[in-house]
Amino acid sequence: MISADMEQSKASRAMNDSLTIAIEGAECLARLVDRRGKFLYRYDADNPGHSTGYNILRHCGNIWAMTEVANRAGPLPAVAEAAQRATEWLIGRHIRPYGTTGTRCVVAGDAVKLGGNGLAILALLEVAALTGNQSYVQLAGDLAGYIVLQRQPDGNFVHKRRFSTDEVLPFHSDYYTGEALFGLLRLTAVTGEQRWLDVTQASEDLLAAQDYGVPQQSHWMLYALEQLHKMRPHPVSRTHARLIAEDILDKPDYRNHHRSTPIACRSEGLLAFVRLCEALSSDIAERSIFDRAAIRSRAVIHENLELQLGYRRPNGSFVQGRGNSEVRIDYIQHNISSFLGHAQLAGARELSIASR
Repeated sequence: MISADMEQSKASRAMNDSLTIAIEGAECLARLVDRRGKFLYRYDADNPGHSTGYNILRHCGNIWAMTEVANRAGPLPAVAEAAQRATEWLIGRHIRPYGTTGTRCVVAGDAVKLGGNGLAILALLEVAALTGNQSYVQLAGDLAGYIVLQRQPDGNFVHKRRFSTDEVLPFHSDYYTGEALFGLLRLTAVTGEQRWLDVTQASEDLLAAQDYGVPQQSHWMLYALEQLHKMRPHPVSRTHARLIAEDILDKPDYRNHHRSTPIACRSEGLLAFVRLCEALSSDIAERSIFDRAAIRSRAVIHENLELQLGYRRPNGSFVQGRGNSEVRIDYIQHNISSFLGHAQLAGARELSIASR
């Protein structure tokens, strides 16, 4: 018979192993930030050379991910310093006033993408928690104001505009709406301002009726719905979250691509769903349905993380996969966020890290 102490020790090893992976990934990202604050965006792990291309949304997402690790597992001074440098580069180069509205937006080239504002809010709030710099929180509020202005009658948002002319462009991402809603909710969590929560709830009431994010298996919507449940629990939004999670569970085709990021994103989403389930009241009528989905989710999370380990390199980075040794910053971002989530998950099973 296994004693309680042995069970606790086993859970601790699982947590520490996952946490180590998250920390080493965050430290890898810190090394990829140059003196100006810009990431080395991509490189070939087997033949390192110059980076090509850049994506400002992924810049924001990586600030958030690496700083979240620093805040949960720190102190990590090198990560903290690099995240601040990357944040100042973002503010100086890419955040601009949106006309005369009194709001601000993230601009790349001549494009304003909704997801950029959502991810920048997450980054700014996490760095503000790290540094105590409240000007970052104020700036996050200005970015949230832009998001609210983009809201459409169906609950969704304008996803892309031309900055110079304010023209709405015919582009829609599977991820931007979830990123924007998650950003608004995190801002409410930090400032207590209910207006951001009210906008999110109004959109969610409409989006849930459309099963928004279900066929896309949107991890960003699961992040947002987990946060919404903490603030304003409601049967409609928690069922919406369950439907997204169950689509991931029932349709594991994403694994067939043999790429690290699609797997990691589903791990992130399922982790958010499990956390939502753990926060459910014990007396809700559909509790047994959620319990079964949570048990299935835990098993799939474990399987996914084991697969993700196969894409990890000794320096803490993650490659694309499918025979491609490219490292890109968002590959690292999504993987370390999922391992951090696993490290914080009570009762997590131990991963087979020693054999990697």
